[in-house]
Amino acid sequence: MRKKALILLLAATMIVTTTACGKKATTPTEAGAVTPVVTTAKAEKTKLSTLLSVSGKIAPVEEVSVVPKTSGKVARVYSDVGQSVGPGTVLLELENNDLQAKLDGARASLASAQANLDRAKSQVAKTQVQLDDARRNLERQKELFNGGIVTQAALDTAQTNYDSIKQDYDMNVASVAAAQASVEQSRATIAQTQVDLDNTRITSPIAGTVTSKNADVGEVVSSSTAPFVVMNLSRVEVMVNISEDDINQVRTGMPAEVTVTAAAPEPFQGQVSRMSPAADSKTKMYPVWVTIDNPQGLLKPGMFAEVHLLTQVRENAVMVPSEAIAERAGKKVIYVLDGDKAAERNVTTGQVGEKQTEITAGVQAGETIITSRLMAIRNGTVVRVEEPTAGQGGQGNGGAGVTQGERSGQGNAAGAQGERGGQGSASSAPGERGAGGQRPAGAPAGN
Repeated sequence: MRKKALILLLAATMIVTTTACGKKATTPTEAGAVTPVVTTAKAEKTKLSTLLSVSGKIAPVEEVSVVPKTSGKVARVYSDVGQSVGPGTVLLELENNDLQAKLDGARASLASAQANLDRAKSQVAKTQVQLDDARRNLERQKELFNGGIVTQAALDTAQTNYDSIKQDYDMNVASVAAAQASVEQSRATIAQTQVDLDNTRITSPIAGTVTSKNADVGEVVSSSTAPFVVMNLSRVEVMVNISEDDINQVRTGMPAEVTVTAAAPEPFQGQVSRMSPAADSKTKMYPVWVTIDNPQGLLKPGMFAEVHLLTQVRENAVMVPSEAIAERAGKKVIYVLDGDKAAERNVTTGQVGEKQTEITAGVQAGETIITSRLMAIRNGTVVRVEEPTAGQGGQGNGGAGVTQGERSGQGNAAGAQGERGGQGSASSAPGERGAGGQRPAGAPAGN
């Protein structure tokens, strides 16, 4: 559903002269002829804003279906619907006695493997010293043998001793490697078991509120089910559909006014956060998302929202009361007061509101136009402007209210005529428009 409205910020007061109470509608001018008695108004320069109104429903910006990473039977449930949670808050816990026992066993294995590694390293250090001594002795025996001081038997004994210690050293080094591998294996088992154990504790990945719980103690859950849904409602969004005629008037970052009557009488301030570059294949509309801060949590998912986007602002638009426009031979005309005669002007209209219409060609601001008795008037017709009587005439403040291009049932038209004499004030200063186009509180109905 798409609706447009116009916000009219009048630069001057609209002057309307009404037919005097008790006076005749016509007055004779000559035999067989009467002079129409008419009301008039000034064509006024106005700041004209185009308001695009679209509707949608409130939805969370961030919503997570919490799915367990492992299957199991529910042992404990810690959270319920409506509870506030933070990142890492445990929502439920699965039975994990077997995993806890496995973890304890892996830790014991690690302690044993570490002890074996320490002993193997000690043996390596010990045999390293022995091997160094045997190497030095062998080298000395070789020198003595070459000098003819010791026999071949003494040299062979030194060589045999070195080879034996070298063999022990190599075995001890291999034992260190095996013990190190055992330690690493135990550590890996502990790490994996800890992950499996942690996966039995289902936690919330975000800060938010639990909005759905589908698990109780004793039930079996798996990775194909979502026992909890958590929503972050500190910020919400509304997805609206924009037509191809209007999408190029919308941009990311554009401010938006969001009316949610179910939440608060006053509008909320939002911003266009993202836009789809392609139209939906079914609706042929362009999805646009408006984000709204929701610190008090008043906006709930599913609430109906009316989004108002100020898409266009034009200075010095010429506006006239809609009743001043007539049709002659299929063309739109306005009758301008020229002395005591009606001068017919062909006009081109722009934005059309409930009671005000933009004139883009044919009439200048400041000209006096005829607003009544149009059926009795043609070009050159002599007319008489009725003077107001006490309690009936006078000037009112034809301030800006909200009028509509495509009738949306919102608000009051700009310059709406007062109930008694003069014109009622439906004025809103820029940035002070009431929610949904209603006349601001305290604005008088007439002077």
